Amino acid sequence: MAITADLVKKLREQTGIGMMDCKKALTETDGDFEKAVALLREKGLKVAAKRESKSASEGLIGCCVSEDGKTGALVEANCETSFVAKADDFVAMAKTLAKQAVDEDIACKDCLLSKPYAGNTSVTVEDYVKELMGKIGEKLAVTRVGKLSVSGAGCVGSYTHMGDQIAVLVALGCESDDAAKTDAVKNLAKDIAMHISWSTPQYLTRDEIPAEVYEAEKTVQVNKALAEGKPANIVEKMVEGRMVKEFFARVCLGDQSFIKDESMTIDKLIKSVSKEVGEKIAVQSYIRFQVGETSGDK
Repeated sequence: MAITADLVKKLREQTGIGMMDCKKALTETDGDFEKAVALLREKGLKVAAKRESKSASEGLIGCCVSEDGKTGALVEANCETSFVAKADDFVAMAKTLAKQAVDEDIACKDCLLSKPYAGNTSVTVEDYVKELMGKIGEKLAVTRVGKLSVSGAGCVGSYTHMGDQIAVLVALGCESDDAAKTDAVKNLAKDIAMHISWSTPQYLTRDEIPAEVYEAEKTVQVNKALAEGKPANIVEKMVEGRMVKEFFARVCLGDQSFIKDESMTIDKLIKSVSKEVGEKIAVQSYIRFQVGETSGDK
């Protein structure tokens, strides 16, 4: 069978493989299109197998928020080099997977890997990743999936930073969806997400701090004050102040100084916007992903 330019082009469009490799595959299969697709897929899987032992610590975070603003998802995709992390096919895959996680209500990595890939439903996500490995020539991995939905009235805000190396989702609860749709609340969600990308809080509020963590820090502060020669009768009060300034302000989101205006804390910022819209607003939850926090080797 004659190998026409149109047939080679069609194979390239379907597989994403280079023209020369497509032509070679068609030649090897005597122009049988389906056999050529299978051959390229097999070669891609062989490349994937060879790269399996490599380290994949670069990558990016795919981020997507649903059209109604109620749900968001983050997907970390890893590769071997920062060059590939910027490649169009790799970026497209990460973004497609984040949208797929939102659209199909997927909250775990293994669940996502087993689903038909939204960009090509003839293969699973896991197989598509392997095929893309064959095309790109590097180890690729979907490392983790995070999903966040607002409970009741409210919205989900997002922020990505450093070329999608860091991504944050924040769920803000309101008293009504009318308030959640205002620019003031949407901008608040985005601002808090941006702040979290920088501040990396460990807890949402003081109440979330485990008792043993709190007591350990308090002991450190007490010993520090005593070592400074402070009278024992005022140490307790001093420590209370230091716990607020040196501990809560470091680990609790609400106590942190807002990155865009350090004269107010995140709690004060929320109260300010709450007053503006006439409704109580609260951060329900957040997710922060940064490339490399988990290993792409597994």
